[in-house]
Amino acid sequence: MPSADSSNCLSTPFGATDLRLLTELLQAGTPFYVRMQTSPFEARVAYLLNQLVQGERKQRSRYFVFFGSSTSEALSGALKIVRHHRLVVGPQFVNTTTAVFDPSGTLRLTFDPLRQGVDEALVPGLVYFDTIAPFLQFVDRHGPASALLRHAGTLSSKRVDDILRNLRQCGVDSILDESSTDLSEKEPLSATMTTMPDAIIFGENLANHRVPTGCVMMGETVYKIWNNYKNYNLHSNTWGGNSVSLSFVLDFLKTTPGYQKLAPHARKTLQAAAASHTTASRLYARYCNPKMATMLATGGMNKDILSARGTHIRIAAKRGPLNVLDASGTFGLNLRGHNPEDIAADVLARHDQDHDYWLDLEKLLRQKTGLPHLLPAVSGSTAIESAMTMALLAGFPRKKVIALRQGYSGKTLIALAETDRDHFKRPFGPLYPHVVHIDPFADNIQQELLRHVDGQDVALVILETIQGDGGIRVCPKIFFDTLNQGKEKYGYRIAVDEVQTGVYKTGRFLNYQRKIEAPDLVILGKAMSDNLFPVAGTLVSEEIYQQACAHNKEIVNLYGHRYRCQLGAHVALHAIEMGDRLGLAEHAQSMGNYFQTGLKEITRNFDWVKEVRGEGLMIGMEFGGNEIPAILRGSYAGLFAARCANDPVQPVLVAVNPSKPLLIRYLPPLCIVKSEIDAILDTTQRTLKCGWARLLGPIGRNTLKARLWPF
Repeated sequence: MPSADSSNCLSTPFGATDLRLLTELLQAGTPFYVRMQTSPFEARVAYLLNQLVQGERKQRSRYFVFFGSSTSEALSGALKIVRHHRLVVGPQFVNTTTAVFDPSGTLRLTFDPLRQGVDEALVPGLVYFDTIAPFLQFVDRHGPASALLRHAGTLSSKRVDDILRNLRQCGVDSILDESSTDLSEKEPLSATMTTMPDAIIFGENLANHRVPTGCVMMGETVYKIWNNYKNYNLHSNTWGGNSVSLSFVLDFLKTTPGYQKLAPHARKTLQAAAASHTTASRLYARYCNPKMATMLATGGMNKDILSARGTHIRIAAKRGPLNVLDASGTFGLNLRGHNPEDIAADVLARHDQDHDYWLDLEKLLRQKTGLPHLLPAVSGSTAIESAMTMALLAGFPRKKVIALRQGYSGKTLIALAETDRDHFKRPFGPLYPHVVHIDPFADNIQQELLRHVDGQDVALVILETIQGDGGIRVCPKIFFDTLNQGKEKYGYRIAVDEVQTGVYKTGRFLNYQRKIEAPDLVILGKAMSDNLFPVAGTLVSEEIYQQACAHNKEIVNLYGHRYRCQLGAHVALHAIEMGDRLGLAEHAQSMGNYFQTGLKEITRNFDWVKEVRGEGLMIGMEFGGNEIPAILRGSYAGLFAARCANDPVQPVLVAVNPSKPLLIRYLPPLCIVKSEIDAILDTTQRTLKCGWARLLGPIGRNTLKARLWPF
């Protein structure tokens, strides 16, 4: 069986059987990713993995499973949970580092590409060993807070078992990386051991290296710090639980030796969860994210989704199937709606596994942006990691990175350094120490920017031209002008994060065009995926690329090949070509103007609506806190969204951000038409007319129901 190598985690091409499975998912209208339910795919895979890692042992430990789109995202999740656990259990650890055994050397390459050491690395706090003896000596002598075993097949099961037992006796949290285990030939290593680790990592091996996927499994002892309403959402990946990737995971795992040993009751449970949303919800609450399950149930947001097409999500209800209008657009990443009909015939039926679609995609994007190199990624976070690494390599010895206040770059450990969210960052340090944040909306932004870049030590300025999670805030022209004017004089590079703004959404292909004169890097998110397959990328200038290669060609080669999936590139290529053919930029501009005008009209008599703003079909509606009762201010957007999703006339799914409780985001698929916008406006108006009691009432009833009859 083909397996991953050092340069490509997605090395198995799609065959006829794989393409047929994907076609069936499309034709069935399977929702790729909709945060309007406890995902039955996440629930089933989490339950199955719990069975596989336990093997035949009688005393079983439960693991909670968070999914991502890659091994690297799973690694970040594992390191974050043990770091947070260390912080909570107390300051008794003199040494707060993580000892890493990694004979492949890949982690050091990606987390410390400039070889700056434990305190200055892109992910600080890690001490690396490529042989086991010095790793064990370090553990015994220095007592790190945690240890990561990335054994890569170099250690026997008994040896790993002995090491884990010793770590537990020393009070050291343990992470076992199983991403290199060939599951097609053997059980997980953990299934054969007597001592279970605190966290287990799987990666693309979950689907035999066909699709982007990964997960971190967390034992009850460490996970309890996230199993509460304050921290349940501290770590997540936007499309970690997508149905396409996890369908391939389920399909592959059923062929593995571990599955053949499953007890009959386990197989029956999986079958029941596939047939029953209620059963799947119970599994999700037990093996995924219990508090997320409760929050969705309390808000009336755990729907039994039957299918999704275009802007419509069809759900089961007591009075018969209902259509929900999707105004969230998978948090702004849904290009042509759910399950575009032409993909089966134009992409899947014509896919040639021997053709280099990445080269075609790179050429097309070069024509559109002038940037000649495309580094493949599977999420906005992995694309941002590539951008930051390339900029620091090219700019060495410059170390400083300037990011924006209220900016959001993701939750992986490298991207997190640029994210301006103390709540998401504080438990997981140390992070890259040379990031500073500035406010692009400050009155003195010219002086503030020049003050930071004047020292000639800034390697990169990274920004969103419209802050998405930060509140749909359009950065001012004076900030762009100052940034453009200072680039040549001060020598910094500019990276534009287009994860939420890009691919036609704001009335142009990319939002930076006509704002930033010549960016050096452009980060593209999963909007390229046509809401089907995890694919993203980082566009890089020739100068940056060559300078980075001169400094560390090995890491550039790794980023250039690690996530190179030809089917993902084929899907993205088709999506962009169709976007041009359908005139999606012009359509988004026209529909966005219509949408904003309608919102302003229906909200002008509601004093607590502070502002409607945005560009194209990236629209925010902000409420004024003083006009809303104090008891509701911390959750008003969530209450508003729950009421919209359960509207008795036309349910509507809108996007909310828990850290922005006074903001509703409208980010619909770009195929939306005026009649659908009118329906969304009607639902919005009905929700605005609801009294505070009518907003709270369903929450109270759902809370009581969740306690008396959970799922």
